This record gives sequence, C-alpha cells and structure tokens, in this order.
Amino acid sequence: MHVQRFLGSAWASVHGPSDPKRLLVSVLEARFAGLALAPGPRALDVGALRAAAADLPFEFAGTRAADPLAEHSATAGFASGRDGERQLARRAVHDAVVIARTIGNPLVVLDVGVVLMVGEIAAEDLGDPQVRWSKEAVDALLARRKVGRNATVDRVCRELFDRIRDYPDIQFCLTQSRSLRGVLDVAAMRDICEDLASKKLGYWHDAAICARRQQVLAEPAGEWLEVFGNRCLGMSLGDASPDGLYLPPGAGGVDYGMLGTYVPNSGAPLPVVLELDVSVPASELPGMRSCLDKFGL
Repeated sequence: MHVQRFLGSAWASVHGPSDPKRLLVSVLEARFAGLALAPGPRALDVGALRAAAADLPFEFAGTRAADPLAEHSATAGFASGRDGERQLARRAVHDAVVIARTIGNPLVVLDVGVVLMVGEIAAEDLGDPQVRWSKEAVDALLARRKVGRNATVDRVCRELFDRIRDYPDIQFCLTQSRSLRGVLDVAAMRDICEDLASKKLGYWHDAAICARRQQVLAEPAGEWLEVFGNRCLGMSLGDASPDGLYLPPGAGGVDYGMLGTYVPNSGAPLPVVLELDVSVPASELPGMRSCLDKFGL
C-alpha cells in the first residue's frame, strides 16, 4: 500500500474522546496515521490538538474548508454574484488557512460553491436519502444551472486567483460539491485549470460524491481521475448510495478497485481519508479497514 490513511475529523470528533490527547491516541490505536481536519458537528481546539501531537507519531492530512457532512456548504457562495455570500465563503477559506498553518500542513481542500439560480430549488443535496432523483428532475435542475454556469466559472477563476495571491504558502485542492448545482464538474475543472495554468492548483478526489454523481447523473466517476490524476493530492474514501453519503466502504457504489489503480507506486504516499457520516458506528472500523486493505487503500 503506497498510501497514508487518515480519519476524517467530523466523525472522529463525535465518536472519539473530548480530551485532545486521548482523541489523538484513539485515532492511532485505530491504526490511522492521523486526522484530516474539517468543520464538523463538534468543534475541535486545533491549537490543543497540535500541542498534543507534538510527542506522538501523529500527522494531519490537511484541512477541508467546509464540513463535508453538512447539506449546506460554508463555501457555497464562493463565486456568488452577491457580495455577502462571497464574504461568508472567504471567511471559511480564511479560517481553513489559519487551521492549515496551525497544524503545519499547508493543504486546503476547497469546494468552490454553487451556481446561483433564480426561483425556488426543491432539492439539490446528493446526500439526502429522502430524495429519489428522477431523470426529469435532474435534467430540469441542470438546465437551470446551465444558464448561470459560464459567469460563475469566470468568478471562480477570479476568486481563486485572489485567494492564491493572498495565501501564497497554501496549496489549494479543488473538490466536488454535494449540491447538484455545484460549479465543479469535469468541464468546469478543465476550464479553471486552463485559466489558472500558471498557478499551483491541486485536485482532491471525493469518492463518495463522485460515485453519487455517477448514480444520479450517469457521469463516470473514473473520468475525474483519468483527466486530473496528475493533479490529485489526496482522496476521501467514504461510500455512497441512495441512502446517503460517507457510508462505510463497501456499502455503496464506490469502485475501490478503480481508485487503487490511481495510487502512485513511488514517491510520497498518497493521503487517503476515511470520511464517515456520524451515524456510522465505531464498531465497523475493523471491517472498513479490511475493505480498504483489500484494494491497497
């Protein structure tokens, strides 16, 4: 296995001890290299975690700017035409940068938001188990998204240019949104990378969201890695089905065999993060590790 396996902090913060040192020890005892930090259901004292890690063989995989388990992303307005929404997203990015600097790993995983639409939106969260997507509903939402898509991608490029300029020490990695009106699809990622070709911009593969997009949109999950594998700096490995996102590996439609083929054979190990919904019990960890071991993840 040429990977380094981490645990998502959103799940760990709920199922682990509240004391920082005991939390870190519990992560190591569960055979993870450390935590990947993100906002979550329970706030974590990042400074205390960094201090507690000083005398442990513990690492941090990086920082996600928005809670992956939340229906509404803190960076949803990253490229909004509304100044107030952009300011909220900028604050979330700034907070993630502060955390990344505190833990000593300057990698920030960023969802660049959604396309603004006029009128009501009945449903958009790919992780909502109450929604059963029909082709008609999906096509109607995507048609509305298409109207504002180009202008939003242009704003994403401008915002990213500014954030990269403001935080030159940070490696930003783009990742998918839970929202069906998310800006980032394969075509948008291509456009952004071409526009910002002179900037260091990475890709973070969220296996659960990509699998759910394949289930709902018939969009090949492997296309992301085929096109952007040379930019991929890490993966999130929770599973996905109509019952939700970030399920235990093996419980949904993620093709772990395919993911394993994109793990590099040499160089630094690829960070992979077991991202789990908080409803997943800790008793399932051994089985989840075995599943990932089987595929070299």
